[in-house]
Amino acid sequence: MKEVTVILRPKMYFKTKEALDKAGFSALSAQEVIGRGKKAVQYDFDNEVVSHRLVAKRMVTMFVRDQDVDFLVRTIVETNKTNHAGDGKIFVSPVKDGIRIRTGERGNEAVV
Repeated sequence: MKEVTVILRPKMYFKTKEALDKAGFSALSAQEVIGRGKKAVQYDFDNEVVSHRLVAKRMVTMFVRDQDVDFLVRTIVETNKTNHAGDGKIFVSPVKDGIRIRTGERGNEAVV
C-alpha cells in the first residue's frame, strides 16, 4: 500500500478530482495549504513586482494499492502538466498498514 501526496494549483483541484474519479480513484483527502517551490513567485501589483515567499496550493492525499500507483500518477500528471513552473509535485510513500475502523479490515482491504 502507498500514500500518494499531491501538491497542485488550486484552480486545478476540481479538474484533477474529476479525472481521478473517472479513473476509479474516488477516495481522497484535500487541504488548502500555502507553500512554494525553488523559485519565488512574482506578481505585478500596482506596477510594482512583489515576490511572495508562499502561494496558495491544494494538497491531496490518497492511499492506494501498490499496483495502482503508476496509473494514478499518470492520471495526475496528464491532468496537471502545463510545462510551466508551479505545475505541482507528487510524493509516493510506503504505508505499513491501514485499518478500516468500522469493519476492522486491514491492508489493501481497508482502502478498496
